[in-house]
Amino acid sequence: MLVSLIIPSFNSRNALEVCLTSLNHQRLGPADSLEIVVVDDGSDDGTRSMVENFSCKFPLRCIHKPRTPESGRSAARNTGIEAATGDLVVMIDADEVVPPTCVAEHIRYHERRPDLVVLGPRGYFAEGHIDLERLSSEFTFDALPPVIGGDSRGGVLAKLSHNLNNMATCWHYLFSCNASVRREHLSAVGGFEESFTGWGLEDSELGYRLRQRGLAFAYNPQAVLYHQHAQVLDKDMYADWRVNLSHFTTLHPAPEVAAQWVLDRSFDPATTDLSWVECCLRFEYAARAFEGRLPTTTPYRLIEVAEADVERARAELPELARQSPLLLIDHTGDGELAALAQCVETPHDLVYFPRPGAEERTRILAAHPHTAQKPGTS
Repeated sequence: MLVSLIIPSFNSRNALEVCLTSLNHQRLGPADSLEIVVVDDGSDDGTRSMVENFSCKFPLRCIHKPRTPESGRSAARNTGIEAATGDLVVMIDADEVVPPTCVAEHIRYHERRPDLVVLGPRGYFAEGHIDLERLSSEFTFDALPPVIGGDSRGGVLAKLSHNLNNMATCWHYLFSCNASVRREHLSAVGGFEESFTGWGLEDSELGYRLRQRGLAFAYNPQAVLYHQHAQVLDKDMYADWRVNLSHFTTLHPAPEVAAQWVLDRSFDPATTDLSWVECCLRFEYAARAFEGRLPTTTPYRLIEVAEADVERARAELPELARQSPLLLIDHTGDGELAALAQCVETPHDLVYFPRPGAEERTRILAAHPHTAQKPGTS
């Protein structure tokens, strides 16, 4: 599979050089290939010259867009998508460090089904020195500052299910700093909506249109990458977010879109009573109600998978998922089972929890009415 990796960049020369250096270490399968498309969005810090002179292991192009009042992330990403030749488009940001298996992990999920949006987590490095010379010779975290933060979407999945596709609000969690979708689907929906300005929600709006097209969503925890600096929401970003949400609801006057306003309580600097995860749970429950998805009265079929049962679980899961709602507790952390749980087609709820501790398992079982089953049986 040919992958086009799109990176928009505005005055991020140094961070982009680190990003490209990390990308040189990508490990792909023998049937896969990678092209990198940098969209220089009118930078004046030497970005274009750096990219043109960068020694890259993969084909690398730099497209320079003059800076105009209409410039922004949506337009820059659309320029990259239009220039892409790959079957699969992977989107990242210019300030990220990409571990060697990240792109391959996106490919692994897409090989399971053609109608998929794959999201990967993003972590954050502390402020500190990046040893670019060492990073050039090998990918090692010893060349990088400590990791100080993870992806807050993980907290939502831990509460609801690690099967993102089971969530009514899965489209909202398309964050374009680490996401992939086949180019044909991006073209079919018209790419990013360029009327969004400032920070926030242009990627979630794309996710909404892809979901309306019928695409499935998956979250691959192994497709991880890292921002070089932690992001702190300031009042200007919050103001941008509110403007963009108003625009989003104008474009799509649907109740599940308007339900995103509940997230305002977590972004508003003057309000601290609810966390982002708590607001996301309320958003999800509201969206399910709009769909008519009331709490199930049919018990979930409980499947607990131990190491000795992985192969059997992989073989039987597609048919079981077609038969009834499933509660899948995975004690193995098997990456293929995690992918299958999210990519299998089913008309029923499939809730999936990987490697829960004893207390968390008790909470999960109490929250999901189920038929009793011995661990490791199906």
